[in-house]
Amino acid sequence: MRKMRLLIAAFVMGFCATVANAQSEEITDENLRRYALMMETVDAMKSEISVLTNEMIKNQEGMTGKRYLELSKGEGEPASEFEQKFMENITKMQDERKEAIGDVVQILATKMLPDGGKAYKAIKSALGSDESVKSRYNAILAEIQSPAEGA
Repeated sequence: MRKMRLLIAAFVMGFCATVANAQSEEITDENLRRYALMMETVDAMKSEISVLTNEMIKNQEGMTGKRYLELSKGEGEPASEFEQKFMENITKMQDERKEAIGDVVQILATKMLPDGGKAYKAIKSALGSDESVKSRYNAILAEIQSPAEGA
């Protein structure tokens, strides 16, 4: 009985190692490059939300960055009617942008990567669990980012 358990455990471990290795092999460098380009686009879109928020605060008479932070954290003096409307406008803009980013990710995942998004899910999963895929991705990401930094 003990030998049987040991044999089953060895089989399961071998199977898991094979699946992990196969997953690593299925994720090509080209797909990692496409994924990295997608993530760069998404990161740029996310940073734009912060830029737009800061511009709205800067251009709004009677609003400062400090007061915005107080309101967003629910601290300090209660919000005036004008501040409530301003915060609603900022939240609306941020939510619209975040929704657009989600749409872009969905479109890019199905159009830039093979298998209608299956490759996207596989890469995202592998980046969290497979060190070899993660190191390949980081190398590709560094290549993509280096020309942009030099410009």
